[in-house]
Amino acid sequence: MTTSVTALTTDASADSIHARRDGAHSHATLRRRSLPRIPLTPGRHLKPHGRLVSLLLFWLAAAMLLAGCAGLQPKASEDQRRAAEINAELGISYLRQNDLMQAERALERAIQFDPRLAMAHLGMASLRERQDLLDRALEHYRKALALDPDDPYVQTNLGDLLCRQGEVAEGRALLEQAGTNPSYRARHVALVGAGVCDLKAGETERAERRIREALEIAPRFPDALYEMARLTYQDGRPFQTRAFLSRLRALDVVTPESLLLCYRAEMQLGNREDALRCAQRLMRDFAESEEAAELQRLEQERG
Repeated sequence: MTTSVTALTTDASADSIHARRDGAHSHATLRRRSLPRIPLTPGRHLKPHGRLVSLLLFWLAAAMLLAGCAGLQPKASEDQRRAAEINAELGISYLRQNDLMQAERALERAIQFDPRLAMAHLGMASLRERQDLLDRALEHYRKALALDPDDPYVQTNLGDLLCRQGEVAEGRALLEQAGTNPSYRARHVALVGAGVCDLKAGETERAERRIREALEIAPRFPDALYEMARLTYQDGRPFQTRAFLSRLRALDVVTPESLLLCYRAEMQLGNREDALRCAQRLMRDFAESEEAAELQRLEQERG
């Protein structure tokens, strides 16, 4: 049975463009922010410090410790399964709060209680990505997929990471599977991911079809708008780039990537004044970014 989950960052909010960058695509000077990580949680949310939860976990942990001391091979009983689910929920709650230390402890407990709980491995994989431990993240994503191969959230997260690491064929297959799942609430995320994989494979037209399909589902999804802006610029269509960036700004989403892309597109259109406005905001708000350094290099080249 597919894990009962809710995506935390797959709506059309301004928060869905993340800070990690992907430098593996074909245009070395245009980076994209990675797709939203989708830490997953069951429908109800637990408070991390509930007293009853703490007591339950204490007694279950004690029972498991006694079983281990007696030399018994612990089995995932109903109580242990429930303890694993509670800890997985707690770990994901801590991930939401960016408390990685507490998240790691809770997720480790979840896996100890029930190593076959896909949600626990999915949460641990998300944590390892936050820690930039990508090999370990892949290990947990693959375990989650083996335990629940039809879960579209696992398919999306694993597929995106594989694409970012250059495993385009496998990553795209997983993202395609998730993107065609009619019951998947985050289909638009998977479709954008598949489109980015298509771009890496040099299939621009296919990529554009996928990303436009994502925008039909979620017209205000920032990642889709940014990827269309990036795609149209690389394809020599700066007027369309401007239009997609304008839609992104209307959502109050302004990033170093979008500002540098704005500068490039306006310069290509011959609008030096508009390009300088984007450049000035980039230097004012994101002076320490890689995009600001790239902008300075471009301006120096132009003299």
